[in-house]
Amino acid sequence: MELWSFEYEHSIQRFKRWGIKGIRMNKRIYTSLGYRLQNLSTYFKSFDFEKKYGHLIIRRGDSDIRVFKQIFLDEVYHFFPERFDPQVIVDAGANVGYSPVWFASKFPSAKIYAIEPVLSNFRILEKNTGKNPCIIPIQAGLWYENVNLKIHDPKIGSWGFETHAADPVEKAGVEGITISGLMERYGLSRIDLLKIDIEGAEFELFKYNSSEWLSKVNMMMIEVHDRLKPGCSKLIDEVVTPFGFQKFLTKELTIYYKS
Repeated sequence: MELWSFEYEHSIQRFKRWGIKGIRMNKRIYTSLGYRLQNLSTYFKSFDFEKKYGHLIIRRGDSDIRVFKQIFLDEVYHFFPERFDPQVIVDAGANVGYSPVWFASKFPSAKIYAIEPVLSNFRILEKNTGKNPCIIPIQAGLWYENVNLKIHDPKIGSWGFETHAADPVEKAGVEGITISGLMERYGLSRIDLLKIDIEGAEFELFKYNSSEWLSKVNMMMIEVHDRLKPGCSKLIDEVVTPFGFQKFLTKELTIYYKS
């Protein structure tokens, strides 16, 4: 019943925003699953989609269409306290750029740091966000220390790549960056909103050295991957509670917010 009511609530939101066309568009995306995208452009034109979000690339036969639906139709990140007006947003696991584009539409005065380690995703991210000067693409993986990372592909689509610390002698890989390192690099004194979807690497991120930066973060939206790292939710709860965060659960996310 809880899941049904959540989906029902979002259906009402879509209807209020787009009318009956929004429900039809949602149904089309549910059935297409990335393989029948040719008809979607007609729907996008009906909603002035490009006017609001710009031209976005959706790759065929990949997980892009599922991510698109989650962000723009289900609006999985649309959970904010009243009068919340973030000026600094860090989007870790930005994939092909849909989430930073969505955040930018909600908070046009914010500076958004979009972090994505996978090169194929990052190239699309750059194209999808290139016309928005408020979005800064960063090819890196969020980690608990500044080391080289290797990327593991579990073959579940472009949204499922995992990062692990590379062997010190390995030269290939991608930059691993800490939150403290990111803040120092870009001269940030605080992070108003930290969105994390990093396929299990959140376990290490919070387990090690997180006390260095948690006091400087106001709100976190985390997709916790207990199936990849058992005990991850419990660990994060224990680590963040002393810093005054309140916890709120949605269907997709664990949200922590300082009141």
